[in-house]
Amino acid sequence: MATEAASIDIAPAPQPVKAVHPLASLQEDELRTITRLVKEHNPGQVCSFRRALLIEPPKAEVVPYLEAELEGRPRPRPPIRRGQALFYFEGRQEYMEAIVDITNGRMLGQRHLVGEHGPGSDEEMLKIGAAALASSLVKKEVERLQLPANCQVIAEPWPYGSDESDTPTRLSQVWFFLNYEHNKDHPSANFYGHPLDFSCVVDIATMSVTRIDRLPSNLGMSNTDPNARFVPNADSEYAPELQQNGLRRDLKPLHISQPQGVSFDVGADGETISWQKWRFRCCFDVREGMVLRNVTYDGRPVFYRMALSEMMVPYGDPREPLHRKSAFDLGECGAGQVANNLQLGCDCLGVIHYLDGLSVSPDGEPAIIPNAICIHEQDAGLGWKHTNIRTGRADVTRARELIFQLIVTVGNYEYALYWILDTAGTIHYEIRATGIMSVTPSAPGVDLSSLGYGTVVADGVFAPHHQHIFNLRIDPALDGYRSNAVVYDDTFAMPREPASNPHGVGFEVKTTQVDKEQAFDLDWTTNRVVKMINPNKVNKHSRKPIAYKVVAPPTQLGLFDPSSMHYKRGEFTDNHIHVTKYADDELWGSGEHMWQSRGGRGGCNAWANRGRQLEDDSVLWLTLGFTHATRAEDWPVMPCEVFRMHFKPVGFFEQNPALDVAPSTQNVNKSRLAFDGNGTQTQEAAVEPACCRPRL
Repeated sequence: MATEAASIDIAPAPQPVKAVHPLASLQEDELRTITRLVKEHNPGQVCSFRRALLIEPPKAEVVPYLEAELEGRPRPRPPIRRGQALFYFEGRQEYMEAIVDITNGRMLGQRHLVGEHGPGSDEEMLKIGAAALASSLVKKEVERLQLPANCQVIAEPWPYGSDESDTPTRLSQVWFFLNYEHNKDHPSANFYGHPLDFSCVVDIATMSVTRIDRLPSNLGMSNTDPNARFVPNADSEYAPELQQNGLRRDLKPLHISQPQGVSFDVGADGETISWQKWRFRCCFDVREGMVLRNVTYDGRPVFYRMALSEMMVPYGDPREPLHRKSAFDLGECGAGQVANNLQLGCDCLGVIHYLDGLSVSPDGEPAIIPNAICIHEQDAGLGWKHTNIRTGRADVTRARELIFQLIVTVGNYEYALYWILDTAGTIHYEIRATGIMSVTPSAPGVDLSSLGYGTVVADGVFAPHHQHIFNLRIDPALDGYRSNAVVYDDTFAMPREPASNPHGVGFEVKTTQVDKEQAFDLDWTTNRVVKMINPNKVNKHSRKPIAYKVVAPPTQLGLFDPSSMHYKRGEFTDNHIHVTKYADDELWGSGEHMWQSRGGRGGCNAWANRGRQLEDDSVLWLTLGFTHATRAEDWPVMPCEVFRMHFKPVGFFEQNPALDVAPSTQNVNKSRLAFDGNGTQTQEAAVEPACCRPRL
């Protein structure tokens, strides 16, 4: 953030914006205040806005407000609301930042972000694609290929992944695909099934093609045939009506019913959520997607802030120009194209509520993203159960989850991102990756099975292996906002000793305090568990600090060389865990501006390596994800790859927090047998089966 920018005296706005909660998302009138002040400060310039964001209020000023709110005391004056505008002047390359005092309606400063580039936008991607297709260089390549008649060439712009050489101008790498005539008018025609053998680079400032990059399609590292022609290949369609073998007809309806409505409540502000004993704010941010703020359970603070800070998708194909594929989907594209869940493919069942998102249009007006976040409850199976074998009585409850879903389409891929809260005090984070793999051409008749960095998934289609690496930033507030720390537990076998382990069966947990900023990894060999603790509050039974632990598999980290640009840009990909000292402006795992970034400008790795002493103000950065070794079953559209991890209480409660969940009974669950004793399928009005009758 431009905290060092020079102060500029501007008269206060004649109509200050209305006061809101200090942790509330950016409001429409606040966004208008930001962009209006920027325009007034730059007369004679046309400002093209990329982002208008709320700057996180200083935590030291927010905490007294939250404490008074929890305790029912008069609340102090809320912190001044500040906003950040990121924009270009039309026709110029300088990437600009302005900082605005929203509360008092005045500019605080403006600067040129030297060496930085702004994120993409949907409008800009369309312009880049059109400019590429209009280029004489691209038209020459299309003529060379001698494509089938009446087909359609599709341009797909990507952020330009940095090379070792400096790239001072803002660039885009554009890939090309083909739609055959017979399917080109279908809205879901899969043009990715027909990759062309060239790419181009576009200078975004001038919207001109600066060079053509030929794509390798055989066992060599480059395409050496200047006269290569396009060889038609079969379609790879995923749309239901384009399936030649038809669709399954044996799936009968499955309806989810909540006849009394939902169990959650959304406050008048549109983002304060109450469900069971949870209360928190679910906010939308165009940089991070969903942000959970001030998460409390039964009136006790648990987390101050939880958000996905970054995700990186590095590709393992070493051939030029494919080596530049290393998309930073949040930093480079904002939150991508967030789906309108009500209209664009919501998959939720039952009773659903939606929260809108807020972005900025290039002209500085609010852009509402309707139904950006989907909220619903879901049955999560067995909660807890025990049968007393002496009496035969069974006590059982069902678990329930509150789901917050945001789906982001980033070019070819879809990411479904979930924050999930349950009835046992656990918070889950889930990622589902689907969509279409990014592919390159495969020369006909050439066996590419010896290439270890990808798979031929259809005739003419090569899918490089790649990774999806995510980073969560977690700011704990366990039973208080002023005291938190991080430890990790390792489990070891005890040495066999006559006094302490005479039979050689003992094993024990050893705790390591993280007292300085540092990075380290999860370790399955020692069952390493990372815990966020409040060192000043202990569980009355265990006499250990109350905690929430991270439950996540130690997934593979970045696979690129430490000297590579992938490594330098992906600051969070070197370790599973980074622990840093809290700072208001350290929010993103690889830094703030990612388009053509070259690393070294701040990120959780650099911050962890400072090694400063931690003083009740630890922030946890968690890196997770999966390596996608491509397979034929992922084509032409990928079944969801699911990753789920958990934040579970450890000594935060004195007993199972789900003991008071109402028991599972037949009059609520309405279970019934599918088949009667003769093997005949029962009807909807069948009598309650003996197996499902309550045992209480």
